[in-house]
Amino acid sequence: MSKPSALARSAEKLGIPFEEISLCRGPEKGWTCPQSGGFLSVEEAVLSHYKKDGWRGYSGEGGLLLNLIKAMSFKEVPHRNRATYIEALYFQNVAFEEDRFAPATLIAQVLKADQATVVKNFDVMAYREMTVERYAGSRSSESTSMLDFFPGLERWMFVELLAVAGNTLLHAIASKFAENPYEYRRGWPDITMWRGHELRFVEVKGPGDRLHESQKKIVAEFAKPLGLHVTLAGVLEGSQ
Repeated sequence: MSKPSALARSAEKLGIPFEEISLCRGPEKGWTCPQSGGFLSVEEAVLSHYKKDGWRGYSGEGGLLLNLIKAMSFKEVPHRNRATYIEALYFQNVAFEEDRFAPATLIAQVLKADQATVVKNFDVMAYREMTVERYAGSRSSESTSMLDFFPGLERWMFVELLAVAGNTLLHAIASKFAENPYEYRRGWPDITMWRGHELRFVEVKGPGDRLHESQKKIVAEFAKPLGLHVTLAGVLEGSQ
């Protein structure tokens, strides 16, 4: 019997599933998409591998999940905060007093948010045109979008993830996140995906990669206590 890989041993130590996925190497750092044959990042190629089995989702660490929680934290996201990171809002690390929203109020709103609220706030957060507001005795203009930092996010992803995860779980995630926003912003798994009513997170590691301490911390201190399903996927280089 062959000796378990370092990644397999790490997964066993953390108490999470480990899966090996064979992908074909593309040019430079790219990998061949299992569906189209095009070339993708390793994370996108692994997501495409899962999509063949009916999974849907987003490859971009915690970008989808945490931006959904941000969209759920407001009745209406202010345009001036459409690209403000959720960790800054939850930690109140912002320039103006008017933007220091009470974390307890934000968390409470997560429990109340519905699909219409999420869609409305996604559109605000994804808006790319210049807006001008007057507040705090000054004039503020904003043209940065959430999509400048998290490309590829789409409205349907927010809607489907809300439906699959539900307000109760997302409220629990927001509550835990608020305990240490900057620490819990790091280390999220690369892929958030769902199929039917099943929600999974996948940490992707290419050949020679290893788990970082922030990733181990998210699994041990955040995901497992909340019952989130995390899989470690190790990519093997296959042949054409």
